[in-house]
Amino acid sequence: MNFFSRHLPPVLMGAAVVMVQPQLAVALSPTQISDIAKEFTVLITGEGIGSGVIFERKGDTYFVITNQHVVANDGKYEIQTPDGSRYPVSRRRELPGLDLAELQFTSKKNYRLANLGNSDQMRQGMTVYVVGWADSLAGITKERSYQITPPGIIRSLIKNPEKGYGLVYNNEAIPGMSGGPVLDENGRVVGINAAAKSEVSKEGTLLSVLRLGIPINMFLTARNRPAGSPTTAQQPNAKPNVASAGQANTRKTPAVARQRSAEEFISLGGAKANRKDYQGAIADYNQALLINPNNPDAYYGRGKAYYYLKKYRAALEDINKMLQLSPKNAKAYTNRGVLRYESGDKQAALADFNQAIQLDPKDPTAYNNRGKFRYESGDKQAALADFNTAIQLDPKYAPAYNNRGILRKESGDKQAALADFNSAIQLDPKYAPAYNNRGILRKESGDKQAALADFNSAIQLDPKYAPAYNNRGNLRADLGDKQAALADYNQAIQLDPKYAKAYYNRGVLRYQSGDKQAALADYNQAIQLNPKYADAYYNRGVLRADLGDKQAALADFNQAIQLDPKYAPAYYNRGVLRADLGDKQAALADLNQAIQLDPKDASAYNNRGILRAESGDKQAALADFNQVIQLDPKNALAYYHIGLIKYEQGDIEAATRQFQTVINNNSKLVEPQLALAVALYSKGEQQQGLTMAQAVLRLDKRYADVKFLKEQFWGDKLIADAKKLLENPKIRELTSRPSRSQ
Repeated sequence: MNFFSRHLPPVLMGAAVVMVQPQLAVALSPTQISDIAKEFTVLITGEGIGSGVIFERKGDTYFVITNQHVVANDGKYEIQTPDGSRYPVSRRRELPGLDLAELQFTSKKNYRLANLGNSDQMRQGMTVYVVGWADSLAGITKERSYQITPPGIIRSLIKNPEKGYGLVYNNEAIPGMSGGPVLDENGRVVGINAAAKSEVSKEGTLLSVLRLGIPINMFLTARNRPAGSPTTAQQPNAKPNVASAGQANTRKTPAVARQRSAEEFISLGGAKANRKDYQGAIADYNQALLINPNNPDAYYGRGKAYYYLKKYRAALEDINKMLQLSPKNAKAYTNRGVLRYESGDKQAALADFNQAIQLDPKDPTAYNNRGKFRYESGDKQAALADFNTAIQLDPKYAPAYNNRGILRKESGDKQAALADFNSAIQLDPKYAPAYNNRGILRKESGDKQAALADFNSAIQLDPKYAPAYNNRGNLRADLGDKQAALADYNQAIQLDPKYAKAYYNRGVLRYQSGDKQAALADYNQAIQLNPKYADAYYNRGVLRADLGDKQAALADFNQAIQLDPKYAPAYYNRGVLRADLGDKQAALADLNQAIQLDPKDASAYNNRGILRAESGDKQAALADFNQVIQLDPKNALAYYHIGLIKYEQGDIEAATRQFQTVINNNSKLVEPQLALAVALYSKGEQQQGLTMAQAVLRLDKRYADVKFLKEQFWGDKLIADAKKLLENPKIRELTSRPSRSQ
């Protein structure tokens, strides 16, 4: 048997050597980091507020890191995961000597776990980000929102830190973000955001405010330490290792008498503010400031509480103090912008929104707020650009879709507006303003039942949302349910006693119901609350004219026009009033202006035609009345006035046809029937004319008075022929009888 020899191939000397290069991690963009972190950053609420990081799962049990001061107060706590689900904290324990706590919750869902980095590799000057569920933004959102700070840098690394605060950085976090992750440029968690620290000179001068975090390695070392081991500072070269997670000592820290930290009071105050206990929240923030007079988070929280109590001056003072301590905090500029805007200082508000965008060009909130400012200032194109930018930066930012929807609706693009409102609702099914605005759009489109459903949803989601009650009241009034409408307006006013629109709408309803004095009181209140409310002046003018106070009515129409020079109905009614007061030239000018602004206003053409006919310009008058008929083919008065002119021009046949058309369109009008009776009588059809005249005068004997007929704008020829008819013995016998009491 032959055996084949086996040997190793020779080693080729001098061959090229291929080396495997170490892979370098590529820095991620802030958007990428935010998207990653949002999947494992949770919101914590209960007796305190904060954020946390999901870092491990065992079966259906998830483990979360947060600050000890977030959950330091006795009571129940809840974790809200990135998908909006809420879970009770099933277990919590503190890590001795550190401002850290570990929480557990149970879920069968799959949630992303954080990628823990190695905090020992962090160096001064390295870029870091802080994310978390920030406290609500005053005047912007009532809910806590996920936030990422602009990139900051590691300022310092402390070797033996108190409470574990070994990371010092200059990111501008805000309350609610305590317990959230500090991330490196690759989206790895290198620390837990914890506190604010004032940097003071030897002379006591405030130099700056820095943010403090706890290195992630310090958490891992403490967590894996056997029970009873002493707490030490961060161990050098500690490697991230969660293999023994859950095996560390699970006993709570023994209850010992200790004083609360400023951070605990801030967390406690935030929880009270969430429960709308703003006075209690202010008391807690005051305690935090007694401990640390330069804590920006305490000023931020207290300013927000003052805002919701409508103590705007105090709120502004606190935000100013926060900005003095943290001059690069973009969110604080956004908040101050809202305060300044609501205080009427709009230019200063715009400057704040611009500054917020300059500090954080990727913050959709700042663009959204600047867009609202630009929209209300009339610069709708710039507003649209801001809303588009906000949506581009955060495609899940519901308020920007809602605001863009409002803008699109006003621009006439109702389909795009509806799409935006639908998007806002889909992104945030609990966003009451989007339901309210979609309801308005649906009402205007004629789908009143769907609109009612939207207003009901808005009220169900936010029972204190006054605009939804106001708009539901408008819809109910349109549907004829005036009692329900009145109840809605009353509720809107009760919720917001400074809601001018609700007073105005209640005034309209009361006027229509005949309660003119109550309506006047409502219009007065609307004007007192909003002295630039053109509609309220206009409606008060109509009411005052109705009550006979013509000079006061004229003043109201003047004011409405001054506030809105394009307010066509105000010109129309002022023209009618001026004509009534005898100023025909001014009346004609007003009606011309009303027609120029609204070329489809049949009433304005009709009244201008009457004025022109009285001034002798019959042809122009006929043109106006014909325009009325073109706009409104069933407008009986226009046919009647054409008949009057035709009669004066001697065309009795044409006049007869016009009077007959009036009666065909509206058989209840008395005056055209008498005019037709006169025409028939003068044409020789005396019996028919006589019969018709008798029927009219049985209804209203005023028409037997020539003076009264002249007041109805009858011309000389028609008056002369009417006299002949009225001299008929049968007519004289009828008019001489005493009238029955009505």
